[in-house]
Amino acid sequence: LERLSVRRALVGHGRSPVCRSLFGPVDHEELGRELRSRLREIGEDDQRRWDYNFHTDTPLPGPGRLRWEEVEGGAVPAFYRETLQISSRGGKGRRSPRRRRSVPASARSPPPPPPRLSRLPASGSGEPDF
Repeated sequence: LERLSVRRALVGHGRSPVCRSLFGPVDHEELGRELRSRLREIGEDDQRRWDYNFHTDTPLPGPGRLRWEEVEGGAVPAFYRETLQISSRGGKGRRSPRRRRSVPASARSPPPPPPRLSRLPASGSGEPDF
């Protein structure tokens, strides 16, 4: 009962401008520039860290800290190959995982050894140095 009377007393006063604008006006253009600049810095740091161009989805050319090797899709575990199918019947934006049918191990022949994708240091020590 006491809370209701306090609430009714506050409703009549309305909100002060301080409650609606705690940090003052926002310059949306400047904020956008700062955001793009920071995202570019993060992208450059990631590119240097992983020796990989995430925009073109390719390893950087030349010798680097890491050595990238291509791997055939069938040689990696199934969870890396699962795809998402966007269904037009299920409604807009609804995604459902499309799984491959399991084949008994006895019916499968072992795949030939494919090239491996690895992130090894260029030194070849065998231990990634992340």
